[in-house]
Amino acid sequence: MLHTYKLHLKTISFFALLLFLTIPQQISAQDDPPNILLIIADDMGVDVLNGYHQPNLLPSTPTLDSLRSVGITFDNVFSSPKCTPTRANILSGKYGVKTGVTGTPGNLSLDHTSIFKALENYTNNEYADAAFGKWHVSAPAVASHPLDHSADAYMGFLGANPTDDYYAWEKTENGVTATDSSYVTSSITDGSIEWVNAQTQPWLLWVAHAGPHSPIHLPPSEMYTMSPTGNNYRKYLAMIESIDYDINRLLNAIPEDVRDNTLVIFIGDNGTPGNTSNDYPAGHSKGTVYQGGIRVPMIIAGAGVTRQGERESALVHVADIHATILEVAGAELPGGVYNSLSFSHLLNGEPGPTRDYNYSEIVDQNSSSWTIRGPQYKLIQFVDSTQEMYDLLVDSLELNNLLDGTLTTDQTTIKNDLESEAIQTRTSWSCRDHIQNGDEASIDCGGSQCEPCILSTNDINQLNKVKIYPNPAGNNLSVESQKLPIQRLRIFNSMGQLLLDQDGFNNTTVSLDLQQLSPQMLFLEVKFEEGIQLLKFVKL
Repeated sequence: MLHTYKLHLKTISFFALLLFLTIPQQISAQDDPPNILLIIADDMGVDVLNGYHQPNLLPSTPTLDSLRSVGITFDNVFSSPKCTPTRANILSGKYGVKTGVTGTPGNLSLDHTSIFKALENYTNNEYADAAFGKWHVSAPAVASHPLDHSADAYMGFLGANPTDDYYAWEKTENGVTATDSSYVTSSITDGSIEWVNAQTQPWLLWVAHAGPHSPIHLPPSEMYTMSPTGNNYRKYLAMIESIDYDINRLLNAIPEDVRDNTLVIFIGDNGTPGNTSNDYPAGHSKGTVYQGGIRVPMIIAGAGVTRQGERESALVHVADIHATILEVAGAELPGGVYNSLSFSHLLNGEPGPTRDYNYSEIVDQNSSSWTIRGPQYKLIQFVDSTQEMYDLLVDSLELNNLLDGTLTTDQTTIKNDLESEAIQTRTSWSCRDHIQNGDEASIDCGGSQCEPCILSTNDINQLNKVKIYPNPAGNNLSVESQKLPIQRLRIFNSMGQLLLDQDGFNNTTVSLDLQQLSPQMLFLEVKFEEGIQLLKFVKL
């Protein structure tokens, strides 16, 4: 029986791979707004999924593996340390300090605009939307809460887990709660399939699985291959396999033309619990702001994703899913909204801003701390004001607290900068998050907190001409400004990665050395006191 199922898994994996291999090519010819499928796994960090850490034993996840092979694997995604604030982050596009949902239990007030309501507002109700599975952002639990947040339909369970039994749980459907004896993962998938296939307009579907959250158990035998299953860790992996099984079942139940126009986002909601953590040190798992508690897997494939089988190292927060969904659906946002920075440009490799900082926090009955990181260093502060600092490029497991020794001058500068940005984020709105938020007049400028705004790009283009030559360029590129002195020049590749950063010293002519850059299409950002111009050139 088990051997037969293993062969079946390989078959459906290959089938799923074939389905998704055709998506990016087919989508380019379509004008219909894409459907968006958001799938959330509960209590699953990067240490228990293929493609991230490589411990001795991992689950078999052929469906997720096939999605990763035709999409993007994100390497640096921050969540909140527990499930409630993460869900509130995605729903609201805000950090917990803005919503008050910083731990469990927590209640996302109707004062905050959910992704369902925002999608309705930004697209003139063009999209249908629904939520299936775990909700857990209502305290006390209110059966109508998902519908009150403008989901068109809801079926699932309102609390942290489906009571004490995945086979006998309290199912809430459109405001009515009753006991259900079907396996909860299968029931959530069945409801999702039925809802999707009833839609006649573009849709957003939120599928929040119960697994692999406790109670740890064995799913129905046809849903996993893990053997033997004699301990809780192996049962936990079997639960992950059951989710993979039902993701495949959902995808294959969607008509091909609909599936071809569907963007699939898969994410874990927080790190792996301590009793099933597979790689991180003790005390560094779910419920903490260490990497083991907040670094989560995210895989995106399907409609509009032209980067196949690639990895993305940009800093991303789960809150960013909010703005990204809105932009994918056609909304025009000034960088993002609230604390949510859109990363939709990363799906097809276009240039665009990515986070300079990533932030997370936890405040509940068991702990209180916050953390912030940049490209290399991460600072943690606990409720008693003690701090820890780590170099994540060489110490991803956070074993060596740099504050136990003496920081270099550069490290001290970075620590102070991280602390300053965290305080600004926690008490107001960042002026360095690439989002027009708070009372800013434009992105990261104006208002009560940020520096005054300079002229717009259009104004700059009319005021000043910039020439670059030769184009295509060899090992050197000359930049000439007609009138305005150049303050800074930066070169990005087509994926938005910064490749060169040079001071202009307020000259009107600057020469750039391109010898270290490989042949490719590049983007040159020329900054003046009055604004910025962006130019495109080819490096030979």
